[in-house]
Amino acid sequence: MLDKPVLVVRPLRDQDAFLNLLDQASVAHRHIPIMQIQPVLEGSADYQTATGLIDQLDQYDQAIFISANAAEIGLSMIAKRWPQLPSSIDFFAVGPQTAAIFAEYDYSVCCPELQPNSEGLLQELPQLKSLQGKSVLIFRGGQGRQTLGEELMQRGATVAYGELYRRVIQPDKLVEAQAVMASASCLVVHSGELLRAMDIPCNKHIPLVVPSARIADLAQTMGYRHIQVAKNALPTSMFDAVIESTHLR
Repeated sequence: MLDKPVLVVRPLRDQDAFLNLLDQASVAHRHIPIMQIQPVLEGSADYQTATGLIDQLDQYDQAIFISANAAEIGLSMIAKRWPQLPSSIDFFAVGPQTAAIFAEYDYSVCCPELQPNSEGLLQELPQLKSLQGKSVLIFRGGQGRQTLGEELMQRGATVAYGELYRRVIQPDKLVEAQAVMASASCLVVHSGELLRAMDIPCNKHIPLVVPSARIADLAQTMGYRHIQVAKNALPTSMFDAVIESTHLR
């Protein structure tokens, strides 16, 4: 048992499998969601762009959903506008958690099995290797990393982005979470954005659990030294990394 709680700061989500694993293992934890996912507002420029792209779905060869949030919001919009999907489109998800949402709509989808991230999409899926003359939609939120789109263009695709949501740091939750850091056994950060938001110079000693080497490299440049890198961002992998970090195994 831990005397100090594991601090988790990612956005609130329904049936959070990672938190459920902590509960089942009786690992003390505090979940303080410092970030909120806000769907783009109807009438906004991003909403109009996204709906315009969805209305033209039959003109695209592939659509990639970069997160579960993108799938939850985007597939609902697609289902309303396309009672029957155009036969020309192939769907791709960043990982199994995102792909699971497609089952609710009975849509076929492909996703990487080894790396549930942009790098996995690029490395594992043969459909994304040669894209000369192909048109690709990327559904995402908050104008995230450009790696995926840039590489797809290098492979010959034309790429369009549908921004479906914003990631907004909640100041009151951030203050609460930063206050808890001093009494936490470790800090779990699922993204670089969360890590940057939580950064406090006097708390560089806190052990971190991160989902990738990329975020670990960022943490090192910020001065953190006790970093546990999970195999990937899946709940079981993040849970295993917490267990290793807190020496509960």
